[in-house]
Amino acid sequence: MSDNKDFENKVNLTINGNDIELNQFTDDIIKETILGLLKAIKTSEYGVDEVKKVEIRIDND
Repeated sequence: MSDNKDFENKVNLTINGNDIELNQFTDDIIKETILGLLKAIKTSEYGVDEVKKVEIRIDND
């Protein structure tokens, strides 16, 4: 749990149906890494000019 009382998670992580609680550092790392990777994708070609909400699902079977 974060020590910052004003912190609000932006990332929700669920693994095998289990919710994983993220602290502020981990939340920020995951969020900024994924948003950084998305900048490399020309999302405007898909009609996305601004990234507001991202959902990623990974099947690792």
